[in-house]
Amino acid sequence: MTKKKWLWLTGSVLVIALLVGAVFGIKYYKESKEIPINLVAMGDSLTEGVGDENKEGGYVGIVPEKLNEEATVSSVKTSNYGVSGNRITQLEKRLKTNKQFQQDVKNANVITITIGGNDVMAILQSRLLNVDVADFAKANKEFQQELTTLLKDIRSYNKDAAIFLVGIYNPYTTYFADIKQFDEVITNWNDASAKTIKETNNAYFVPVAKALEDRNTSNKDKPNPLLSDDYFHPNHKGYEKMSAELEKAIVKQLDDGNIPK
Repeated sequence: MTKKKWLWLTGSVLVIALLVGAVFGIKYYKESKEIPINLVAMGDSLTEGVGDENKEGGYVGIVPEKLNEEATVSSVKTSNYGVSGNRITQLEKRLKTNKQFQQDVKNANVITITIGGNDVMAILQSRLLNVDVADFAKANKEFQQELTTLLKDIRSYNKDAAIFLVGIYNPYTTYFADIKQFDEVITNWNDASAKTIKETNNAYFVPVAKALEDRNTSNKDKPNPLLSDDYFHPNHKGYEKMSAELEKAIVKQLDDGNIPK
């Protein structure tokens, strides 16, 4: 073999080796940037998916589809610990007594929570819609104390997962739009919850009121098109709106590097 041919062959081998190395390097870099999402959802009927006429599990069934479209997400696994009717003290009790619940929380890198709606509704129903903002102040304070306890309990099992608390909303904006006090109650409740969640590391408040409430005056005394036939829970379209807000919040923390791998 002549010297010229030898140099050509050696050069070709080096080029091929560099190309193969680059391909595997890109593949390794891509895989190293991908994160498998292990999402544990906990809370009340909104986590259980009540009202979803498509029987797809509400936001817990919708969010994974959206997250799987993200280039930085390799897979999405979910565990659903939503129980219809739960107030915050009942959710706390389930977490403290259910070993499988605790284990799933330990393994999660994303935790979502819907809670508070039943705590508010219990007071509202006892007043028969005769809303006095002062009636809710004590309950709000107690709820925030319980929320602090719940977050501490979650952190006792998992110190790193990103936690997302979904806010509550006013389901009566079309039928009882004149009861302005209820809007004030919901706003105060959400503001307090947003403040409480900030006190926990890597925890975020996700507002959904604007996405789910119907403020169109032409729909007065008509059903909110985003709510189910019970006029309280989201329907599938409503859960899609809710999921969009939650997915947006999760992706932001993904981009910011706050979702542990």
